[in-house]
Order: sequence, then structure tokens, then C-alpha cells
Amino acid sequence: MSDNEELPPSRFIDQYKNYGRTESALQEERRVRLLEKQKQSRQEELDAGRPGLLEELETHGDGPEDSMDCQDGQQQRVSKKRPKFITSKLFANKVQLSEWMHERPADLDNWFAVPCPVGQRCLLVFRNRLAVAYNKRGRSIASIHTKLDHMRGTIVLDCVLAKNRVFYILDALAFLQVDLVNCDCQFRFTWIESQFHEKDLAHQFNAKATKEKGGFQLSLLPVYDLARPDSLERCWARYPAFTDDSPRLDGFLFYHKQSHYVYGRTPLVTWLFPFMLNDVLKLPPGLVSEQYLMAKPASYTGDYAAYIKEFDRLQQLRKRRPRGSRGNAGHQMDTTTESVPDATLWEAMEAAPLDSDDEDLRPREEDTMRALEMEGCC
Repeated sequence: MSDNEELPPSRFIDQYKNYGRTESALQEERRVRLLEKQKQSRQEELDAGRPGLLEELETHGDGPEDSMDCQDGQQQRVSKKRPKFITSKLFANKVQLSEWMHERPADLDNWFAVPCPVGQRCLLVFRNRLAVAYNKRGRSIASIHTKLDHMRGTIVLDCVLAKNRVFYILDALAFLQVDLVNCDCQFRFTWIESQFHEKDLAHQFNAKATKEKGGFQLSLLPVYDLARPDSLERCWARYPAFTDDSPRLDGFLFYHKQSHYVYGRTPLVTWLFPFMLNDVLKLPPGLVSEQYLMAKPASYTGDYAAYIKEFDRLQQLRKRRPRGSRGNAGHQMDTTTESVPDATLWEAMEAAPLDSDDEDLRPREEDTMRALEMEGCC
């Protein structure tokens, strides 16, 4: 039999574990298993005395002052015009990533919705008056001097850095002496909101302004409880999501209230673009602003499963493109084996930074982020 000849279907195919089961059903099962595993893991960690994130910080001492590396590897002589870069193994691969929401969860009232701006995902780490933002690979993208000198301990926040130079807080991993990784989402969100206002973090985060550009700011994203009808209306009927549409809304993250903070992808945190809300969640007519629905790409027909499949396919093609082809003008891609995708769909794909690889940013976006790098570093 030649390699090109199709094999006949197996007569045991109906006995395969996941045969005929939809992605939404599999996702729901993984959620249930993960919630149960969380309960068991918490007790096992308590019994074994395993170290949490705060203990790792104390053990490794992986702070800005301990792991400063220059771009060219020369730590002794660094020009003031040349930015310093920090590479931290401790903060690499610790960002919680979402999955697509494939179907309305049966327990939607056990979820929160968070509007997310377009920007770069990062961990913002406060230590000794210095705040350093690390991308998902543990490489620094900004360093800011703050007024947080009266606090003892470390703060680790999961943020989105938008182009308006604001760090928008999504979640928290640690806050001073409190390790939040193994706390449920409902507690984490309540804790960070209370501490944000009690400690006046927006004011204490006093980023130095340079002569050419303004400083950075810190802001807390709103969290909407999907168990409350008034919260649903405030979440999706309001347009734009951010004042004057700045920053621009990217989409919505959905957090299960009982979920722990997971390093990597988890079915307990899901993602939808605004134009997909009605089709996936089966919401009452008029609940979602018409402006969100009108902003859908031309290729989106309401079949969200097909859209997700095509979206993921294009993402994989994009990652496989040679580095030299990424510098091509506009949104065009290498067409040696694939036709150019719909321009609107491509634009929507580029506007999904939360789970995309940092190296896959367009050259123009890379230049923008490099311009921000380490501005506050002496």
C-alpha cells in the first residue's frame, strides 16, 4: 500500500474514548476534573509542605537586583542610553492562559467576566520600590521606579500593558505576605480589589515621566459577576468598554469562581471576542450592544465553531512562517502554500495578544514595545 493511499476506517473507531464527542463536552469534563484535582492538590500540598510562590521568591532571590542582564551580556559597562534587560527563570511560563469558550457553561452563574484591552500580557513584579514587567518568557519589557517603599514583601500582578502606557490588572499571584496562587478566583479578585484601594496602588505606582514621554500608570479592570442580571447588563450593554474607546477592547475573559491560578492554559479561564457573545452564550436579545455585534469580521457568519477552527489554523500557519517573511508589508503572509486569508479575519487575529507568542507580534508592534523597554531603569 502506498503512502498516499487512504487507510480504511478502523472497525473499532466507535470504541475510541473521544469518538463523536464535541469539543464543548470535552471542555466541560476537563473543567470538572480540574476542579476536583484542585481540591486534592491543595490538601496534598499542605500535607507535604510544598513551597508556594512566596517561598520560591525567598529561596531563589530572583529579583531585579539579582538577575540583571544586559542586552549584549556585559554587566559591568552599560551606557545610560542602552536599556538593561532582566531575564528571570522564576517568572517565565507563569502566566495563566485561556482556552476558547466552546459553549455556554451550564453553571454560567459561577463565572466572572472581565473586559480585556488590546496590549501585551505580562507579570508586574514589585520589589524594593522597583516594578519590573516580565513577558510570558520571563524577559523584562519595562522597569519602573515607584513610591512603594513602605511595603515589605513582593507583589506579583497579572497585567495587560496597553499602548496608552497603562498596566491593567487582570489577576494577582502574590500580594506582600499572601500567596494567592492556590486561592480560588473569587477570593483573589476580592482581595486585589480591596488592597488596590486600601493601599492606593494607583497613586503609589508613581512611574517617572521622561522628557519625551509620559510615565506608566496602574489601573484595575472591572470584574462582572455573571450571577447578577444587573452586572450582565453593565458588562455587555455598555459601549465602548473603556472611556473614549482608549484602550481598544480586545475581548472578554471568563473566570470560574472556584479556579486556582494555573501556570499555563486552563479550561477554567475562557475567551470570546465581543461579536461572538450572543452566538456562544445564547444571551437575551438586546443585552449585548449592537456596536459589538456590528464590529464582527466579514468572514464571521455566526458559526463560531468554524471561526475558532479557522482562527487556530491561521495562528499555527503564522507561527510556522520563516522569520524573514514576518517583515513583509501589511498583513500579508507567505503564500507559497496557502492563499492570503481574509484581511478582516487576519486583523482580528492580530488583535488577540493575550495568548499569542510575543515573537509573533508584527514588526511595528515589536518596535512599539521596544520603545517602552526599561525606560524607567537608571
